[in-house]
Amino acid sequence: MFGGKKDEEKEEEDETQEEVADVKTEKKTVCSMKRGDYMIHVYAETCKNLDVEEGNVVDPIVEIVCLGERKFTKALDDINNASEGVFNEHVFFEPKNVEIERLEKGKIEIKLMDKGFFKDSLIGYYEFDLNYIYLMEDHALMHKWIVMSNPEGEEFGKVTAYLKLSITICGAGDE
Repeated sequence: MFGGKKDEEKEEEDETQEEVADVKTEKKTVCSMKRGDYMIHVYAETCKNLDVEEGNVVDPIVEIVCLGERKFTKALDDINNASEGVFNEHVFFEPKNVEIERLEKGKIEIKLMDKGFFKDSLIGYYEFDLNYIYLMEDHALMHKWIVMSNPEGEEFGKVTAYLKLSITICGAGDE
């Protein structure tokens, strides 16, 4: 009686705890990727500190590969190691009816290339797992600088560029 809870209050409290547990379980299933249609948006913003010899310039271009599809930003002209290149370009991928296994193994490859007349040369490379981005808050990586290196170069651990980008992944039924 004194300080004790009534049976009705205990029942209400138990129901509230069960609802909270249901919501937590529901959130876990919402975060897993499902078979279906997706929209993957990559926003290439800026590049800086390119590994270019003093006095030389490059014409950087961003190549993005996602689930076997390849797209490019525009090429910038005459960027040296002290200047910033501003892309401000949106690239969209819209894979349809994608299998779960393909999504779980899927990657977004980001390549910063020096646009050449006959062949582009790699400046820097970075890759993300689709699951990594999808499991982030709001299924998004927003305005982050990535550190790029050249795995084909002699010093593959050396930082060759910084690229600022955003990535969002939206599936059917996502908010």
